[in-house]
Amino acid sequence: MIPNEHEAAALTGEVDPYRAARELLTAVPEVVITLGAAGSLYAARGADPVTVPAVPVRAVDTTAAGDTFAGALAVARGEGRPMPEAMAWAAAAAALAVRRPGASSSMPFRDEIDALHSDHVQQIR
Repeated sequence: MIPNEHEAAALTGEVDPYRAARELLTAVPEVVITLGAAGSLYAARGADPVTVPAVPVRAVDTTAAGDTFAGALAVARGEGRPMPEAMAWAAAAAALAVRRPGASSSMPFRDEIDALHSDHVQQIR
């Protein structure tokens, strides 16, 4: 399940994303809550939560941010990447999408995601 923080709050009645994640874990085994500019939160039953920072960008249009993040996360997980790495790659994809206006037209290509992800990983090391 991949709700944004507002959807998670609406589903659970919990404004705090960590509490919302715990509540959601009663219904699903894993959850990623997107937190906008604050990044994303991953929680799974029986494991400590993990947060991944967003890639800092100046947003032009956030319309496709969540869909881009979810699609990129699915690709990265399908390729066998560990969840924190998959979330970081998805964050790079979402960062690229919000730099452009529109919905599907703002979604980036793989080479763009790979380049931004690589640059961001080097900056935070």
